[in-house]
Amino acid sequence: MKWMWHFIVAPLLSIAIVGIFQRNAINLFLMGFFRDLGRIKARNRRMQENPNAVAISTWDILLKRDDPLDGVDFSQDDASGDAVVFTLQELEEFGNGMDGNPIYLSVFGRVYDVTEGEKYYGEDGSYSMFAGKDVTRALCLGCKTPECLVRSTEGLTEKQLDEGKRWLSFFQLHDKYPYIGRLERLDSEAWLDSLVEDTLLDAEKKKQEGNGNPEQPIMH
Repeated sequence: MKWMWHFIVAPLLSIAIVGIFQRNAINLFLMGFFRDLGRIKARNRRMQENPNAVAISTWDILLKRDDPLDGVDFSQDDASGDAVVFTLQELEEFGNGMDGNPIYLSVFGRVYDVTEGEKYYGEDGSYSMFAGKDVTRALCLGCKTPECLVRSTEGLTEKQLDEGKRWLSFFQLHDKYPYIGRLERLDSEAWLDSLVEDTLLDAEKKKQEGNGNPEQPIMH
């Protein structure tokens, strides 16, 4: 089980040795590790089903050397232009999982229905605090405390933002967590609007060429 030493035991020991064996550091590592296993599965299927897809190795993903959103397709979700627009208050009111409500969360302003993951995001789940929240900052930092459950990315480093983008990739590719809408726009998320627009244009170009082949969803 050499992979366990390289990817679980050794990193955790390193954290302890350098004196930062803290809850957020552990959360960030473990959350990211299992997230990336799902991303690897999706990209492996993509390579099998589309030989022309850009190859990203398992090592690149696990060692975080990949472009987090490279090849992620937003076109099917956004092409219709009729996505529901939520305020933060509406997200919390209608997506909190209480009294029969579904469970919603948002990442970089994109809202996903994670009701199928109730054992994780429901009342007794380890991520129950994410229900009805924008979790961008929390996922960038691996933090579950109330002060992290805000939409702001102010002060985050490029490395931390990339961690959040890997989570955006995870939710966007997940077969059980559909995209249902977005939050009201923020200027700080204009980069994502541009990326979505680019994927729409690329999808239309591929459609015209007759060889469109979007990335496949994560299956569990």
